[in-house]
Amino acid sequence: MTVRKMYTLTLLLILTLFLAGCQSLVLISPNQTSKGEVDYQDTLLTMVVPYQSGGGTDVFARFMTKPLSNHIKNQPSIQVENVPGGGSITGTNKYVNSYSKDGTNLVTTSASTHIPYLLKQSSVQYNLDELTPLVGAPTGGVVYGSPDLKIGSGFELKQVKEDLFFAGMSPTGLDLTTLISFEVLEIDAKAVLGYEGRGPARVAFEQGESNIDFQTTTAYKHNIAPKVENGEAIPLYSLGQIDENGEVVRDPQFPDIPTVKEVYEEIHGVEPSGRVWETYKHFLNATYTLQKVIWVHKSAPESAKNELKEAVNKLVEDDQFKED
Repeated sequence: MTVRKMYTLTLLLILTLFLAGCQSLVLISPNQTSKGEVDYQDTLLTMVVPYQSGGGTDVFARFMTKPLSNHIKNQPSIQVENVPGGGSITGTNKYVNSYSKDGTNLVTTSASTHIPYLLKQSSVQYNLDELTPLVGAPTGGVVYGSPDLKIGSGFELKQVKEDLFFAGMSPTGLDLTTLISFEVLEIDAKAVLGYEGRGPARVAFEQGESNIDFQTTTAYKHNIAPKVENGEAIPLYSLGQIDENGEVVRDPQFPDIPTVKEVYEEIHGVEPSGRVWETYKHFLNATYTLQKVIWVHKSAPESAKNELKEAVNKLVEDDQFKED
């Protein structure tokens, strides 16, 4: 079944959805001062990561703990706790339902947490409106193809004669944005889903099981860029980023690779528009421009939330953190 047939109904359903506001329990709660302010002295904070250790979100969360702690009053320790399962749904559900809402527990989410929420999957018990976002971070993605396609760039996609095969994980995970990009460009790619991660999907490409694939920034630069240099892969387009005006622009990590928007304009002679394009922009925003997010319970004490917000505001201005 083609990607177009598989996702037409999904695209109709998700058009009107938008990204919101967008535990084993810790034993020590923040001390309350006489004025009701939170004092994090001698307090252990927990950073829930709803993924297994070693993945991108886990690495991000562990990287953030020390610099974030440095900017919180009294510099409390922040302990990462992995609660994997359900593509991050299990751990996020547990965070919302079981972890104390006293300001000592944070959660780090990623695109595969946001997409099931946007699609209103029945297994999702969390509501992003009930969480307060503290800080977010972007990443990017590049779609690339096999040299067997006999094209030099994404501008030539309409010249491809052979069938396109894409190896992916799930239509309700990180693959969704790429699958919608195929819809935007009217690419008749056949999606073979069920791979356990982008790593195995990349191996499928390397073994010739697929001839069109994508990887996020770090994996692309580490694994695919050398193949591009060796003529083993052809960069077709980047997924792009959403700017402050809500428009798709080139990813600063890939300034020389055209976006899906530019490829569409080259192929069709006009700018993309309509339901599928608007859907693509919403999901690009929710899965790449704002991919990793650290949250705290919205019902946490205001003093705790204010302390955390002040800390992340200092963090993003920290020159050493920027360099790291």
